[in-house]
Amino acid sequence: MDWASLDLDHALMFAFGINGSLLTYTATRDIQLVYFDGCSANKHAGVVDTQDLLIWGEPGRGRGDNAKDRLAEDMSRLPAGCAWAKDHGVDGFLRMEFDFEIMYCDFEQGLKLVSYMPTVNRLSDLDPANPPVPLPPQGPRVQCSSEATFHGLSQPEFAGEYHWVTAQAPLDDPPISYPGGWKGAFPDTELEAFHTGIWHNQFPGESRVRIDPSSVISLFDPSLTSLVEARRSMTRDEYRAANLSKADIARVRTDIAEVMAREPGAGSGVDWQTLARVIQDRFADRLPYMQHLLHQPVFNVTAQLAKVRKQLITSLIPSMHRENVGAPEWFAETAHRCAARFTEHLPREGFTKQEWVLLHAVEEVLHEVCRVYTEAWVEAFDAEAKSVVVVQAVLKKWKGEFDALVEWLDWPVWIKCDPACGVDEVCWVPQGQPLTPPELGHKPRCVPIEFHIE
Repeated sequence: MDWASLDLDHALMFAFGINGSLLTYTATRDIQLVYFDGCSANKHAGVVDTQDLLIWGEPGRGRGDNAKDRLAEDMSRLPAGCAWAKDHGVDGFLRMEFDFEIMYCDFEQGLKLVSYMPTVNRLSDLDPANPPVPLPPQGPRVQCSSEATFHGLSQPEFAGEYHWVTAQAPLDDPPISYPGGWKGAFPDTELEAFHTGIWHNQFPGESRVRIDPSSVISLFDPSLTSLVEARRSMTRDEYRAANLSKADIARVRTDIAEVMAREPGAGSGVDWQTLARVIQDRFADRLPYMQHLLHQPVFNVTAQLAKVRKQLITSLIPSMHRENVGAPEWFAETAHRCAARFTEHLPREGFTKQEWVLLHAVEEVLHEVCRVYTEAWVEAFDAEAKSVVVVQAVLKKWKGEFDALVEWLDWPVWIKCDPACGVDEVCWVPQGQPLTPPELGHKPRCVPIEFHIE
C-alpha cells in the first residue's frame, strides 16, 4: 500500500534521492475509490474529519499540532483505511491537496506496472557511504531518508541511512548533487506540481475520475440536526464534522454501510452532475451581471431600472404564461415554474437516500434563486410608472437581496481570478493552511508561472 498521483509532476516531488524512481501504472479494470471531498489531503484542522469518521468512527481524531504529528497520523490512516477498504471491496481513497492523490491499498490488484524509471533529481547521486554536500543554514532541519519516496516505500539495503537537509533552503541554492553526466544548470522543478494541480480547478475537474452522485454521503444532510445547529453560529470556514453528535455519527455510519453494501450504479440513473451544471450555467453569468448593474453609481435611474428589468425578464420569461398577466397568481405560477422546471419530471421512485438529499439541495437552490428574481419582478413589473424616489428604494433593496443570494450560493464557478491571468501567470486558489497563510485570505490571485512558496 502507498500513495500514488494522477499527474507526473506531482509524483516526481516524491521520487527523490538515490532510489528515487517513477513507476507508471495502468488500470486493468474500473478502480473503486472512496473520494473525500474538499482539500482532504491537507492534513490540517478539520479536513480529515470525514476520513476519521469512516475509518475509526471518530471524527476529529486528526488533531496533530505540527507537520510531523499530522504526517504520523496520516501514516496510520493508510493501513487502517485499507483494512476498512478490504472489507468493503474498495481499492483505495482519493484525496485532494494542490493536486489529486490516491491512497492505494494493493498495487497487485486492479493495476499493471507499465514502466519503471530511476529519476533525474537533485539528490540522485547521493551515496549513503559518502557525506552529503552541506547547505548553508537557512532554517530548521528535517531528517530525510534517501532510501525511497516520501510516503514510506522502503529499500532494505539502505535501511537506517539518513541525510540532513535544510527545510527552508532558497530555491536557487546549488543542487546538493548533480546526476552523473549532467551538463549545465539544474533548476528546481518541484513546484510544477502546484501548476499541474491548477489544470483541474475548473469543470470537469479531474476527468479521469467519475463520481457516483447516487452514493454521495453529504454532511449537509438536513437530517443531521447536530451539524445544522452547529452551523447556525459559525462561518463556513469553521464547519467541522467533529461537531457531529454521537447519534448523528451512528446515522452516518449506517448510511456508509448501506452505500457500500449495494451494487455500484444502483441509483435512479439521473445525471446529477449535468443537472447541477445546467442550472449553474443558466445563472452563473447572469447573477454577477445583475450585481454589477445594481452596484453601478446611479446617474440615470430610468436607464438603470430598464437594464435591471430586462435582466429579470430574461431569466424569468421561459416561465411566464401568456394568461392572467400581472395578476398575483401569474407571479406565483411564474415562480413555481422557474423553480420546478428542472426537477418535477425526475423518476423519484428509483432514488437512493443520497439522491433525495441531492434533490432537496437542487430544489432549495432553485427555490431561492427563483424567489429572489420573482419578488424583484413583482416590484419591477410596473416600476417604470413610479417616482424616482420609489425606484431608487427598490434598486437599493434588490442590491442587498441579490448580494445575499450570490453569497449564499457560493458556486465554484465564481472561484476564479478576475480579471483573467496573463500567459505568464496561473490562477492560484488558496486552500488554507498549511499551503496558504491565513493572512492572505481566500481570494484567488494571479501568480507568475515561475512562482515559489516562501
